[in-house]
Amino acid sequence: MKGLTVFIADLRKCRSHEDEEKRVNKELANIRTKFKEPSINGYNRKKYVCKLLYMSLLGYEVNFGHREAVELVDSTKYSEKQVGYLAVSLLMEDESEYLRAVVRALRRDMHDGSEWIVCLALNAISNIGSREMAEVLTSDIVVQLLSPAASMFIKKKAALCLLRLVRRFPEAVKAHQWVGRITPYLGHRDIGVTQSVASLMTALAQQYPEETRKAASFAVRRLKSLVIDNEYTLDYVYYKVPAPWLQIKLLRLLQYYPAPESSEARSTLLSILRHIIDVSQDVPRELQQMNAQYSILFEAINLGIHLDIDQGLMQECAVLLGRFITSRETNVRYLGLETMSHLAAYIDRLDSIKAYQGVIVQSLRDRDISVRRRALDLLYSMCDVENAKAIVSELLRHMAMADVALREEMALKVAILTEKFATEYGWYVDVMMRLVSLAGDHMGDEVWHRIVQVILGNEELQVYACKISLQTLKAPVCHESAFKVSAYVLGEFGHLIANAADSAPIDQLKALQSKMSSTSHSARAVALTTVGKFINLFPEIKTLCLRVLDRYRGALDAELQQRACEYYALGTLEGDELLPTVFEEMPPFPERQSALMSRLLKREANTEDQRTWVVGGREINRERRGVMSGAASNDSREAVEASAMPVPAASQTGGPAGGSTAAPKADAPAASSASELPTDPSVAKSMRNYARLLWENDGILFDGEEIQVGVMAQYKPPGGRIGVFLGNRATAPLYNISITARAADGTQLDIQPAAGQETEQIPESLMPLAQARVFFDVQCKHVFGAAPTLHIGYTVAGSAPTVSELQLPVTVGHFMDPVTISVADFFARWKQLGDSGIAESQHVLPSAFLTKDAAGLEWLRSVVGGMGFALIQGADPEPNNIVGVGIATTQAGRFGCLVRVEPKPAHGLTRVTLRATNAEVARSIGSNIKMVFESK
Repeated sequence: MKGLTVFIADLRKCRSHEDEEKRVNKELANIRTKFKEPSINGYNRKKYVCKLLYMSLLGYEVNFGHREAVELVDSTKYSEKQVGYLAVSLLMEDESEYLRAVVRALRRDMHDGSEWIVCLALNAISNIGSREMAEVLTSDIVVQLLSPAASMFIKKKAALCLLRLVRRFPEAVKAHQWVGRITPYLGHRDIGVTQSVASLMTALAQQYPEETRKAASFAVRRLKSLVIDNEYTLDYVYYKVPAPWLQIKLLRLLQYYPAPESSEARSTLLSILRHIIDVSQDVPRELQQMNAQYSILFEAINLGIHLDIDQGLMQECAVLLGRFITSRETNVRYLGLETMSHLAAYIDRLDSIKAYQGVIVQSLRDRDISVRRRALDLLYSMCDVENAKAIVSELLRHMAMADVALREEMALKVAILTEKFATEYGWYVDVMMRLVSLAGDHMGDEVWHRIVQVILGNEELQVYACKISLQTLKAPVCHESAFKVSAYVLGEFGHLIANAADSAPIDQLKALQSKMSSTSHSARAVALTTVGKFINLFPEIKTLCLRVLDRYRGALDAELQQRACEYYALGTLEGDELLPTVFEEMPPFPERQSALMSRLLKREANTEDQRTWVVGGREINRERRGVMSGAASNDSREAVEASAMPVPAASQTGGPAGGSTAAPKADAPAASSASELPTDPSVAKSMRNYARLLWENDGILFDGEEIQVGVMAQYKPPGGRIGVFLGNRATAPLYNISITARAADGTQLDIQPAAGQETEQIPESLMPLAQARVFFDVQCKHVFGAAPTLHIGYTVAGSAPTVSELQLPVTVGHFMDPVTISVADFFARWKQLGDSGIAESQHVLPSAFLTKDAAGLEWLRSVVGGMGFALIQGADPEPNNIVGVGIATTQAGRFGCLVRVEPKPAHGLTRVTLRATNAEVARSIGSNIKMVFESK
C-alpha cells in the first residue's frame, strides 16, 4: 500500500511534534472525507484503516472508522479481513455499537472452510475477549476443538482462545457443561494440542476441581509415556529433553489434585518423580539443556512436596535444594529458594532446612532483588519458636539497608513472626517498637493497629508497654508510627506506671507534648484523644490538659478542631458522670484473623494461576491438603461442606442434578440450651458468635470454610441499621451472590434494604479474600419473639449453588434505651412490677467461670450494659449484684424493663431476674442472657 508507506515516511521526516500533529490532523480530515464517498473500494478502505491503526499506535485518539473496520471483516478477501480484525481488536471498545455485528461475522467465520479464516476469527476472539463473545461463541470454539475435521493448528488456537475467555469471564463460558469432553485431549497424539489443552485444564482445575478430577489420571499417563516410555516425536525434543514445556504443565496441573487413591497410580507417579530426579543428577553440558532439566526438576519437587507420598523422596529433595541455593547461577538459586520455601511450608520437622540458615541469610544480600525476595520468603517459612529470635534479629538488621520495594513486605513478615513466636512479652514490645521506628514510612497503619490490639488483649504486656512507650516519647527521635503507639498505650494504661519514678502524669503529658508539634495531623489526633483520657485518668493535671486542648480548638484541620472542642467541652462539664463513660478503657479486641496476615495473603492472591500453597502458612497448607484429600469422594466432600454450616438442616433445596445443594438453615439459637449445644466445633463457634452479638453491636456472625459473615449494627430505637459483610474465604471466586433478610412476622418487625442502596452494589463476582457489604434498615413495630433470617446465596466456581440461612442477631433487646433512675425509685418500681405479676422471667444459670476468672464479674456488668440497661451503682445491698433499667421502644409503645443479676461465685451459679411491663420483653431478654451464659 503505497499511500500508507508515503504517510509513514512523511511522519518520520517531521522535525517536531507540532509538525507531526499537523500532518496527522490533515490525514484524519482526508480519511473522514474519503469514508463519506459511497464508491470507496475495499483496497482504499483497507489502506485508510491501516493509517488509522498507525496513528492509534502513535498515541493519537482515533474515534471513527469502526464501521469501515466491520465492513472489512465482512469482506471475502483474506487481506481485507485480516486488517478488519486487527482494527476491531485495537480500536473498538467492549461496549461499541458495532460489537454485535462483529460477533455475527466471527460466528460465520468460525465455520468457514478455510483454516486461515477460522484462525483469524479465533485470534480476534482472544484479543477482544468481550463478555458477549464469551456468552455467544464459546460453544462454537468448543466445536472447533473437538471436531475431528479441524486441523491441529485450529485445535491449538481453540484451546488457547478458551483459556483467554475462562480467565476473563469464567461464569460466562459455562465450563462445567463441556469440560468433561475436553479432558481426554490431555492424551491427544499431537503434543502441541496436548500442551494447549494442559494450559486450559490448569485454569479450569482451579475453578472446577470436581469436574476436572479425571484430568489427573490422563496427566499421569501422558507423563509416563514421555518420561519413562520415551514416546514422543523428535520435533518436540529440546536439547535432548523431550517436550519440557508439556512436562512442566502436566506436573503443575497435578498439583491441583490430591494424591491418587490407587496404589498403582501412586507407584507410577512416584517412579516418574524419581526418574526426573535421577536424570537431573547428570550435569548437562549446555546451558539450554540445564535450564530445561532444572525447570522440570523444580516442578517435580513441588509436586512431590504437594503430594507427600514418600518421606525418603522429601529428604532427597531437601539435600538437592541445599545444593541449588549455593549455586553460582542466579536462576538456579532463585528456584532453589522458592522450592525450599514450599518444602518449609509443609514439613513438620525443619532441621534439614535449618542447616542452611546461614546460606539463606546471606542470600538477603544477593545482587538480584528477586533472589532477596525469595530468601525472605524462605526465612519466613522456616521460622519457629527455636530460631525466631535469630531470624527476626537478622531481618531487623537487614531492614535498614533493604530495598524500598522489599521493606514493606519485610516489615509485615517481621511483625507476624514476632507476634506468632513471642515467648517473652518484653521481647515482643521491644521488637515491634524497633520495627515501627525502622520501617514506619514503608508500611501501612495495620502494623501499629495490630500492636495496639495485642497490647489491649494481654494484661501482662500493658505495664511494660507503658514504660517503653514513655521511653520512646522521651527519646531525641521518635518515628510517627511509634508516636501513635506510644500515645495510644499511655492514654489507655498510663495510670499503671503513674507511681513509678520519672513516670508521673505530668512527665507523661510533657513527653507527649514534646513530640506533638513535629507529627502529622493523624498522629496529633491520636495524641489529642490521649490528652482527653488524661483528664479522666489524672485529675491533678486536668488544667494542663485543658490548655493543650484549648490550643487546638482553633486548628485549621477539621478533625483536630472537632476533637479538641469536644474533649474540652467534656473536660469542663460540671458533673463527673459523663467523662468516665466516654473515656472508658477500651475492651480487648475480638479474636479474628490478623489484619497483617490478611494483607500478606492478599499480596499473593492476584495471579492468573493460583498457588497451591501459602508462604509460611503451615497450618493453612495442612488444612488445604486435608480438605483436598477429603474431597476425593462425594461422601467426604459433603462432610466437608456440612462441617462449615451452623446447625443441622431445617430445609433444603434441590440442585440441578436433583441432589441437595443448599446449606442448612440455622435454627433460632435462643432455643438451645447448654446440653443441646452442637458437638461440631464450627457449629458451636457460630452459636458463640451469635451469642456475642446479642450484647455487642459488631463482630463475626458465621465463619465457614467458604464464606465469613460479619455484622455491624447501630440502633436508634425503634429503628436501626445493620451492615452485613460477606467475605470470600474460598480459593476460587464467588458468583451469583445474593444477600437478603426477611422477618418472621412483617407486622412486628420490618427489615428492608437500606434507603438509597441498590442491589447493584453486590458485585457480580467476589475474589478470594475480598469482601462485599449490604445494609438493611430495621423498624420495630411491635414486640416480637423470632429473630429475622439472613439468606446468603452464592456459587463457588465449579460447584452447584449454595444457599446459607442464618439467624440475624436482632431481638427486642436491641431496641432498649438505658434509663438512669434513683435507687429508691428502682426498688419501688421493682416491687410494683413484682406485685402486679405482669411479666417476670427468672433463670438460674451455671457460672463456673466466676470461680476461675477474676474478671468474671466485670464481664457480667459488660453483658448487662451491652443489653441496653443502665447500671444503677450501689442499688443492691450485695456489692456483687448488678441491677439495671431500660426501656424497650417500639412503634406501638414503650415497655419498661428491670433486671437483677445475683452471682454466687462460691456455688458457681447466677440468678437472673427480669421484670417488665410486657411478658414478651422479659422472656426474650431472659433467653438472650441465658444463651450468652451458655456460650461463655
